[in-house]
Amino acid sequence: MKKAKNKLNANLEEIYKNSVIRKCRIEENIDSMRLDKYLGNRFSYYSRNKWQDLVGQGLVLVNGKRIKYTRDIKKGDEIVYHLIGLKEPDIDKNIQIIYDDGDLIIVNKPANLPVIPSGKYYYNTLHTIMKENLNCNINMLNRIDRETSGCVVMSRGHELASKFCSMHSKNNSNKIKKTYIAIVEKAKNIEDNFIVEGYLEEIGNIFYRRYQILNKDIENIKDIKDIKNKNLKYSKTKFKTLKRIGDYAIVMARLYTGRMHQIRVHLHSLGFYILGDKIYGKYGPEVFNSFIKKSVIPKDFFIRQALHSYKLEFNHPITNKLIKIKAPLPKDLKELISKIKNS
Repeated sequence: MKKAKNKLNANLEEIYKNSVIRKCRIEENIDSMRLDKYLGNRFSYYSRNKWQDLVGQGLVLVNGKRIKYTRDIKKGDEIVYHLIGLKEPDIDKNIQIIYDDGDLIIVNKPANLPVIPSGKYYYNTLHTIMKENLNCNINMLNRIDRETSGCVVMSRGHELASKFCSMHSKNNSNKIKKTYIAIVEKAKNIEDNFIVEGYLEEIGNIFYRRYQILNKDIENIKDIKDIKNKNLKYSKTKFKTLKRIGDYAIVMARLYTGRMHQIRVHLHSLGFYILGDKIYGKYGPEVFNSFIKKSVIPKDFFIRQALHSYKLEFNHPITNKLIKIKAPLPKDLKELISKIKNS
């Protein structure tokens, strides 16, 4: 029996050598959720049964230990999993550098390119590609969604990275002006200028576990304990309608806070939907679920969310020089606008 056990361990070590290691920490509050259910919900590119097999093979560790897939996990647990033979999706590696002073770098990120490793993406990320292209260590200083195109900031040096991050702190959020452009539908009655603010609340959904809604009842949400218990996050966006085209509109969004999915949730709260948004779009998060599991989207659906990080404005963390950078609209959004005009 001892020899068989040693052989099993040797085989497992060989599997580990030929696998890609991924790590995640459970940040959300979950009550009595089994490991296999959590993995199936969060990483739905594998079925729940597939995850059960991987756990049984010892390819999934929780807090450094093998456990049964029927065991419950909780907030704060670290999951390490080994992926074998999972092909990364193709990505556009045509990354345009729009600012580089030798330390601070700003690029115009193509759509469908993740900023850092996540899900199926490990090597095909902005961070990895820029490290290889520039042949140096790179610090990522802000993130945008994989499907969103536009401005992403990074640095070569740690001092600049530290100072830039302090500018992102709660009390200094307005020191970095971020402006996005979005193409929305169901927008025939959209106003010229409007502000959306309120508390983002993560309520979850059977098709997307981190689904959010906007609670606009700011006056009645004053209890700090209530804000913490519900994990409410204050958010504010100023919108300007640049152009109306029938049922569609091109809008500019100025962020006053930087919350996950903020622009998308804010527009959705008013009944406006960003074209191609698989979570907060006109068909809801079921599209996201179908896309992840089957790579299928509705026929009339734009291939990605029509959202672009258009402009950044801030003082250089080292020199204090005012930096104003614009990332030109990518070809796919220009073609989308042209198609809408001609429809």
